[in-house]
Amino acid sequence: MRFRLSIAVISVTLAGCQASVINGPPHPPETPVMARPAMLSGEYRVAGIDGTEISGGIGLALTVTDKLIWFDPRCAGFNWTYTYADGVLATARPQKLRPDGAPYVAGPTVPVCKIAVHPEQQRLATALDAVTQARRTPSNGIELTGGGHSVTLYSQ
Repeated sequence: MRFRLSIAVISVTLAGCQASVINGPPHPPETPVMARPAMLSGEYRVAGIDGTEISGGIGLALTVTDKLIWFDPRCAGFNWTYTYADGVLATARPQKLRPDGAPYVAGPTVPVCKIAVHPEQQRLATALDAVTQARRTPSNGIELTGGGHSVTLYSQ
């Protein structure tokens, strides 16, 4: 009798264990689709371009107003107008950098400067020319993407 009682207790105990293994702990919720920022205006540190950190001993800061995106030196053509709605971004740069040796054409309101352009500044400009979307990153940054390029920004 004692043997049967022990087997019954063990069976009930094992059945309880099996139920918890089958049901298991609740699964963590699936990662939500990254939120789109409501607006882009602000001062940002550029943390990465095309998935890599900024190199060459330079720091880049990006300013975004309600109508413009720019970084210094603005006189080198680092100015964009943009539209943004619901994660969709469109940029336009009225004064693109000219290729080496090409004549410089400036209108009366365009500031003119001759300054060396760092390769990271050129990389950022190329990426900003192509971006078409904006989203929040898991670390609460903003990632601009499009045309095979990306720019990762953090608020200053």
